[in-house]
Amino acid sequence: MERTMGTRPNARVRAMVECAMLLAAYMVLSRIKFFSLPQGGDITPAAGLPLLMIGYRHGPKWACISAVAAALLGMLLDGFYAPPAGTAASLALCLLLDYFLSKFSIVAAAGFTHLMKKKNAVTIGISAMISLLLRFLCVFVSGFLLWGSYAPEGMNVIYYSFAYNGSYCIPEAILITVVAVALYRTAPRLFSRQ
Repeated sequence: MERTMGTRPNARVRAMVECAMLLAAYMVLSRIKFFSLPQGGDITPAAGLPLLMIGYRHGPKWACISAVAAALLGMLLDGFYAPPAGTAASLALCLLLDYFLSKFSIVAAAGFTHLMKKKNAVTIGISAMISLLLRFLCVFVSGFLLWGSYAPEGMNVIYYSFAYNGSYCIPEAILITVVAVALYRTAPRLFSRQ
């Protein structure tokens, strides 16, 4: 009886420690940039994978909490890129799309695979791609709504946003998916529910 009662708080502490360690890994990996664009956006060595791992291991609740922490830490350490319009509405939309929803989208699909009974390399790969596609959609929408003034003269802002954000989101998504699937194949226990 005593052992059962003590298990729940220990599980919570373990989840907090794992999430903190994975957030630290995310922050370190996000500092290593293979490629950086002038208005934001980088290709990193699979920096989004630790956020996916939080979702895979601990589910949507912990994933969402970690996404908020990742967004706040990112703004604190990297600074904040304010949109050119400079209005309160554009600032709020920028925070929502570029910082918070883009992090939530990374963990969202991974968090919901937590509900699946069985995982395999295909479900891990598909959920990683869905998560990263959602991230791309967030920054794509932000790109044409808020950052369109950076488009070269005569270029459609939707095309500009797709090209600009796709230039870093698509390679990063492929890299993270490949690494996630390879990691699952070598150590599937890392993806098990906790």
